[in-house]
Amino acid sequence: MAKMYGKGKTAIESEEQQRRRWQIELEFVQCLSNPNYLNFLAQRGFFKDQSFINYLKYLQYWKEPDYAKYLMYPMCLYFLDLLQYEHFRREIVNSQCCKFIDDQAILQWQHYTRKRIKLIENVTAAQQQQQQLQQQQQQQANGVEAATGGEAAAATPNVNGAAATADCQQTATALQPVQAQAGNPQQQQQQQINGLSAGANNKLELN
Repeated sequence: MAKMYGKGKTAIESEEQQRRRWQIELEFVQCLSNPNYLNFLAQRGFFKDQSFINYLKYLQYWKEPDYAKYLMYPMCLYFLDLLQYEHFRREIVNSQCCKFIDDQAILQWQHYTRKRIKLIENVTAAQQQQQQLQQQQQQQANGVEAATGGEAAAATPNVNGAAATADCQQTATALQPVQAQAGNPQQQQQQQINGLSAGANNKLELN
């Protein structure tokens, strides 16, 4: 590791060399999650080497989502940020400081799983409640649509019946004058017959 950070980046690497470098950098950056390893590096003077400090700056690309998803120990990114500060690089050489950080990291790991499970459960419960509410709203909307459709279907025969009744009434009204006109000639003939009968009777009486 100490030899790799000093290599120049101008040389063209083969695909196999790039893959190997990526694996080595992945392993190294995750080692930074161990405060005891940081203490080891500090006591051996790596944090005073400017080339190594530049290498730590270069490793910050692991904070990008496309690379961070491969990290099994994401706390290493927190320590990688701290190593960018000279004050932290100077204090981590102290064994008591290292022990304090290590104790805090252990406490975090002990409670992290429980906290994580609780957060996941809360999110899952909230999602289920939201889904149930959406289903209820959808059912209510479907019920309203069904009721509206039934009322419209029930109203349609009434409208059709009223229209048919109105048509019948209009037809009957239109036929009445025709029937009246058809009956007038019969009445006239009857009147003529009655008149002839009356005239014949008068003649008989005169004779």
